[in-house]
Amino acid sequence: AKLGLVRDIDQENPMEALIFGALISAVDPVATLSIMGNPELQCDQLLYSLVFGESVLNDAVAIVLFKTFLAYYKPDGPDWRDAGIPSALLSFISMTLLSILVG
Repeated sequence: AKLGLVRDIDQENPMEALIFGALISAVDPVATLSIMGNPELQCDQLLYSLVFGESVLNDAVAIVLFKTFLAYYKPDGPDWRDAGIPSALLSFISMTLLSILVG
């Protein structure tokens, strides 16, 4: 954005980039699994299972990050003076631990 290659990006509000990053981060393992699942490749089942497990964990982290960032998103821009950062960290940790307990 600073180089001017991409326009219409709000440089004053990094939460939009964080929300988008959390949303798109779970896409990579899905593409890998679709390729590895092709019967012509005869991929090792253990490798497929390990990548699938990582994909599930990646999806869970993406959901927790997205929900945490979205809860603290303000369209006018972030207010760095309030105590939102410790609260966001506590929310992230509690949501992660509760997700582990449920899962």
